[in-house]
Amino acid sequence: MILFETLAPAPLQAAGIVGGIACGGVAVWLAKTIPPTMELEERARPRWWWLLAVLTGGFVGWLVANAAGSWALLPAYLVFVGATLSLSLIDLDHQLLPNRVLFPSTVVVGGLLIVGALLDGRGGDLIRSGLAGVAYFLFLLVVAIVARGGFGMGDVKLAFLLGLVMGFESWGALLVGIILAIVLGGVASGLLLLFSGKGRKAKFAYGPYLVLGSWVAVVWGQRIADWYVGAAG
Repeated sequence: MILFETLAPAPLQAAGIVGGIACGGVAVWLAKTIPPTMELEERARPRWWWLLAVLTGGFVGWLVANAAGSWALLPAYLVFVGATLSLSLIDLDHQLLPNRVLFPSTVVVGGLLIVGALLDGRGGDLIRSGLAGVAYFLFLLVVAIVARGGFGMGDVKLAFLLGLVMGFESWGALLVGIILAIVLGGVASGLLLLFSGKGRKAKFAYGPYLVLGSWVAVVWGQRIADWYVGAAG
């Protein structure tokens, strides 16, 4: 198949879809519940927006189920999808990545990843996962300090969570995820500057582009890296 060299067993795919939809529903609930308690201005969203978010959870859940190919790892990947989806929805409306979602999500995903890796015989990959999380965190921290406003500390803290999962896959996946995030976010912010009419005063959420880059990287990152190396060689 074009998307995957081999598909996961049908029950695992179904679990990914159902679990992804469930996580998408939780993500929508968090996006609607968490921000108002922070006394932030809310932006009205139509029902189809929230339905699309839930369906996105199901689709990405199916993707990560095929990428993981493991029942042991699926819970960590599904929670990762739900957490990053909720953070993206909140960031789009409020330009904020709340600690009360980010910190527990990082702990839960990290814990499930450890359990899943040990059950799946991939305990050695956990070292790379931890190093990748720290590396991505430090990279964005340096960029945030140098750029002075390009990234917020929420983005920096989010990078650790994203790095954990991308790094668990491979160093190539991490590199692809970082590059995609920079390119997608750069293009989107440039378009916002050009067409929003607000110039540099326009509010921009970088978190969703970090997340989108990580989703692609977790599913296809190493394949993209291998293709590029082959094409360049």
